[in-house]
Amino acid sequence: MKFAKTIVMTAITSSALIMTGCNSYSGMSNTAKGATAGAAAGALIRSKGDSKDIARGALAGAAIGGAGGYVIDNN
Repeated sequence: MKFAKTIVMTAITSSALIMTGCNSYSGMSNTAKGATAGAAAGALIRSKGDSKDIARGALAGAAIGGAGGYVIDNN
């Protein structure tokens, strides 16, 4: 249940960061923007853990954010 909550919170946070950051990164694809925003959001969400937790959060956030950006780029 904790992992599912983390994934949902990462998705919500990365979506918000993607929406606010879409106009601030000129020249970057939405996939790159999503991965960047997702990694930052995931690391922030897992920031109370040790370095492995933070890295896992960043990785999960980058995957979710990158996937969202990829969908936006291709639709």
